[in-house]
Amino acid sequence: MGSKAGIVALLGAPNAGKSTLFNRLVGFPLAAVTYKPQTTRFLVTGILNHALGQMVVVDTPGLIARPKNPWHEALNRHSYRAAQDADALLYLIALKEERESPTETLTLISERPNLLEKPLFIGLTHGDSLSALTRQNRLEALSEALAPFSPRGIYDVSVDKPLDSLILGLFEALPEGSPLYPVEEITPQSVRFFVGEIIRKYLYTHLQEELPYGTEVDVVSYKEGPERDYINAVIYVEKESHKPMVIGRRGAMIKKIGTEARKEIEQLVNKPVYLELYVKVAPHWRKSIQRLKAWGYEVRGGLESK
Repeated sequence: MGSKAGIVALLGAPNAGKSTLFNRLVGFPLAAVTYKPQTTRFLVTGILNHALGQMVVVDTPGLIARPKNPWHEALNRHSYRAAQDADALLYLIALKEERESPTETLTLISERPNLLEKPLFIGLTHGDSLSALTRQNRLEALSEALAPFSPRGIYDVSVDKPLDSLILGLFEALPEGSPLYPVEEITPQSVRFFVGEIIRKYLYTHLQEELPYGTEVDVVSYKEGPERDYINAVIYVEKESHKPMVIGRRGAMIKKIGTEARKEIEQLVNKPVYLELYVKVAPHWRKSIQRLKAWGYEVRGGLESK
C-alpha cells in the first residue's frame, strides 16, 4: 500500500447520486440507495484501500439550499461537518437535471471560509440516462458554469464510466500519512448503525409519496447470539393516521419491509437474524430539537417543538 491517507467528503444536492458513487468507491453496498431523495440522513463512512494508500470516503445527506425546519438544518450541519473534517471535497451534480442554478448548493460550501482552501473535485452523475449529444452538451455547459469554483478536476462518474481517473486525482490531493484505520476494515461504523440504514432503505422503497420523509428508525436493542442476532427497532411516524399506512392491511406492509430488511441484515452479519419492528407516533419530530438530538442529529437551540 502507498503512503497517502486522508478523508474525502461526498457532497451535493439531494438525489445527485452520492450514495451510488460511494458504494462504487468502497466496493461494498454500505450506503442505502433508493430513487427517492434524502435516503441518507447521517454520515456514512467507508474505506478504500488502494495501491496508493488509504482513502476514507464519507457519504453525506443532500445539501438543502433553503431549509424549512430543524431537521433540514441538521442534515446540512452533518454535511458541513463532513466537509470541515475532510482533506478533499468531491461535489456531485446530476447531468440529467436541468436546474436553473446547478451550483446553488455548491455555493453554500464555497462560501464557508474554512472550506475555501480545500481541494475541490466535481463529479457529474446520471449521464448514462441521456443521449450522447445531450450528455456532451450538458458536460460542456456545466464545465463552463463551474469554472469560477476552480475545481482540481471535473469527472463524469456516471455508472457507465470507470472511476480510475477520479481515484488517482483524489489520491494526489490527499496528504502523506499512515492508514487511518486497519486495512482489513471497510467501515469503522457499527452493525447497529447499518441496521437502521437498511430498515430506512425499505421504508423509502415501499412507502409512497411524502410518507417516508416523515419516518425515523430507532434501533432500540441489538443482541448478538452465537447462532442468531436479535434486533428490536421502532419506526416513528409523525401522525396517528400514518401508522396504518406503515403497518398495512393485516400487517402486510410492515411484514414486507421487515422481511426484506432482515434478509439484507443477514447478508451483512452472515448469520440468521430475528428482527422485530414496532410503529409509534412522534408528533412533528422534524421540528423537535429534543427528538432530533436524541436520535443523533446535530442540532442547535431554537425552533423547539416537543
